Amino acid sequence: MNFGNKLRGTTPAHGNSGEKNIEINESRKSASSAHGISDKKNNLKELHVGDTAQIVDFFDHNETAKKIEAMGLRKGKRITILKKLGRGILIKAGGTRIVITGDVAKNIEVK
Repeated sequence: MNFGNKLRGTTPAHGNSGEKNIEINESRKSASSAHGISDKKNNLKELHVGDTAQIVDFFDHNETAKKIEAMGLRKGKRITILKKLGRGILIKAGGTRIVITGDVAKNIEVK
């Protein structure tokens, strides 16, 4: 195994040894993503267990948004993903634990 090539992120010239290219191309990063700012709107469903985020808005302003707010999930509220439960997501909002479906989580914009 040629560690020099693997560390540089290149593969040997003599064939495919199964090593993957691990080089990070910094020039592909946009200026905003290089500073931790994303132009993409994230929804709560995209977060991982242990992630903490703040509710920014609701994508769908209908009855679902009213139900979300009735559960105590309002704009500005900080939430933490505790567990993914198949179709449900267990979150902590303040001192309250709430289970919501993935469909509901897709309607909650977070940052």
